[in-house]
Amino acid sequence: MDGKVSDAKPDLSRLAELAAGLGLHQHLCLIYDTPEEQFAAAVPYLRAGLDRNERCLYIADENSGSAVLDALRNAGTDVDRSVRDGALILAGKQETVLRPGRFDPDWWIGFVSQAVREASDSKFSGLRTLLGEMTWALGQETTPESLIEYEAKLNRFVSDHEIRILCQYHRQRFSPELMLGVIRTHPIVVYGDMISRNPYYVPPDELLQPNQSSREVERLLNNILKWEQSHAQLRALAARLQTVREEERTRAAREIHDELGQVLTAIKLEFTALLGNLPADEGPIGQRSQSILRLLNQAFQSVRRIGTELRPAILDDLGLAAAVEWVAEEFQARTGTQVDVSLPGVDLALDRERATALFRILQETLTNVARHANATHVSVRLAEEDDNLTLEVRDNGKGIGEGQISAGGSLGILGMRERVLLLGGTLTINGSLGNGTTVRVVIPDSRQVAE
Repeated sequence: MDGKVSDAKPDLSRLAELAAGLGLHQHLCLIYDTPEEQFAAAVPYLRAGLDRNERCLYIADENSGSAVLDALRNAGTDVDRSVRDGALILAGKQETVLRPGRFDPDWWIGFVSQAVREASDSKFSGLRTLLGEMTWALGQETTPESLIEYEAKLNRFVSDHEIRILCQYHRQRFSPELMLGVIRTHPIVVYGDMISRNPYYVPPDELLQPNQSSREVERLLNNILKWEQSHAQLRALAARLQTVREEERTRAAREIHDELGQVLTAIKLEFTALLGNLPADEGPIGQRSQSILRLLNQAFQSVRRIGTELRPAILDDLGLAAAVEWVAEEFQARTGTQVDVSLPGVDLALDRERATALFRILQETLTNVARHANATHVSVRLAEEDDNLTLEVRDNGKGIGEGQISAGGSLGILGMRERVLLLGGTLTINGSLGNGTTVRVVIPDSRQVAE
């Protein structure tokens, strides 16, 4: 078997809540690598069934069965009483799945069906929770084909009965070929710290039909088409949200400037006129008057700053090149970091969408430099090259590592990538520790796209 999908240790804290809240008519597989992952789902799953006064059937493995019961005891469940009262039924493969001497999927499903009927006549609400440690299937009595047939037919059984079934698979003990079948036959998969609907699930009416190879090709091609359509829809939605957000920022900036700015101007004019009609006073009244004027001036500055942060008027009035020069000067004045700017010799006739995207990416990049780089020098280059628009930002800071670039937790980088993808461009981030970072954006010129 290959290694894990990820070396990161899963956070299992929420898995207990998710496992305990599983509804009826559900068939899940728990794919685990460690006992901690196994217990994190299996123990709350069984315990929740017992708490609901359900009869629980646990097909235990001789190696891990006692450990699961011990974990149940440690979680506060009176296991011995549950077994004595018949609430928790423990069984091994010789008693159940191999009763005819070999594994017969139809016999086993009939056995579960009979157990469900018997439980409905008891003092319990029914046999509604079944946990199976599937390592019993590693014996010679069970073929991979019969196991997958059984898992597929369980989906029909679960849809017709009020029961939930969790099948536990130790990933390192089963072959990759068998695990592929396991994934295809379970509508819901528990892995790591998540419980997720399975996009690779194949309904039994399809899986149990002949000519599986041709059917698999058809399924994969349809999945590719659906995946691409979904991504296209998500990108269209993201583009629309970006546009709406920029429109809202523009509207808010205009209203702040026009309405709030005008009100503040009127207040200042009226107050100044009022002071002109009063005799000069250097006492408390005069001091209070000067304090009010200073507060008004601060309010003016705040209005200009907030409006500019929402949507700088220079971007719409003078274009991207002027906006790049302005934001670089503002960054240098605010942080003390020297910024050199290289702009094209002629004005760039850009559409609003491209100008906004490049400007916002520059803002985000400079914000990251100020927060993380400890740089003393930044160079910004905006150019038109080979029918593309290029924005490049270099700093001489401490540099960014490959792990930071690829990490999914950086919302700033994710937002930058999304803006570039929506315009059909590329974003590259190169850096090494101690040698600074370079952010390079290349997007097609709108005129070339139109052609």
